[in-house]
Amino acid sequence: MAVESNALLRVNNLKKYFPIKAGLFRKTVAQVKAVDDISFYINEGETLGLVGESGCGKSTTGATILQLEKATAGEVIFQGKDVLSFSKKEIRGMRRDMQIIFQDPYASLNPRMTVTEIVGEPLDIHKLVRNKQEKKERVKQLLGSVGLSTEHMHRYPHEFSGGQRQRIGIARALAVEPKLIIADEPVSALDVSIQAQVINLLQELQQEYGLTYLFIAHDLSVVKHISDRVAVMYLGKIVEMTSKVDIYDNPLHPYTQSLLSAIPIPDPTINKERIVLEGDVPSPINPPSGCRFHPRCPHVMEICRGEDPEFKVYGDNHYVACHFLDR
Repeated sequence: MAVESNALLRVNNLKKYFPIKAGLFRKTVAQVKAVDDISFYINEGETLGLVGESGCGKSTTGATILQLEKATAGEVIFQGKDVLSFSKKEIRGMRRDMQIIFQDPYASLNPRMTVTEIVGEPLDIHKLVRNKQEKKERVKQLLGSVGLSTEHMHRYPHEFSGGQRQRIGIARALAVEPKLIIADEPVSALDVSIQAQVINLLQELQQEYGLTYLFIAHDLSVVKHISDRVAVMYLGKIVEMTSKVDIYDNPLHPYTQSLLSAIPIPDPTINKERIVLEGDVPSPINPPSGCRFHPRCPHVMEICRGEDPEFKVYGDNHYVACHFLDR
């Protein structure tokens, strides 16, 4: 895969398998192939949207990049260094440059800590403030940048709405001035009216602080408004990756076409064909042979059942893994 010279993050052949143990001696009897040999890059200052159904490995990808989960194989090159080879001390230092916004604003904040303590904790861990007064001023600034006021500083998480809690989580991620933020479905737990506000906030912060995002979501319509490029994931594999314009105007993989057909259109006069996939997503414990999408694909051919398609370029930086395109 061609990688631009200003890529901040490069993921090469990343794998994350979870062992399934059974029996008296807890032997490994199978593996959940949550992330299975994926590669992508994110340029400095851009947003890559990572999209797919629940259980396809999106969140595990983000957790493995951050070393919250230990990779089974592959490389994660951040600013020219492979973070998978880092020591614990080096990982702690890396976390100043790579932060995460969690999906659930209710579970990701400590209910026993005030907003000042939650947002200020990264400042203490990385020794970015000299005293309590400096910490207080920095927390005020961070809360202001995410649309919260100083009167919120001494409150606890249960006193806030879901959208406000997510803003607190964003302020916490911003505290250490990171270069890369992994946003793990940051709006999926919020009301639709609040989702747009949070996405607009993330875009404003990206412009203000020069941030780079890996934006994980299961909804292609959400990703459309914030991403520069989009990668579509299915059962541990990336099946298509290109610019957001191409992904919406010219989707090539049958799975991407199906996801896009499910997006509702507000204009009732437009008759849009719905592509309904048969069956359920197979188990990552025992994925299908060949192309993993073949049991549900409307264009399945004999080669799809036995041979894994190569992830290769079709057109201008448009990567797809599909035998049907080579017919």
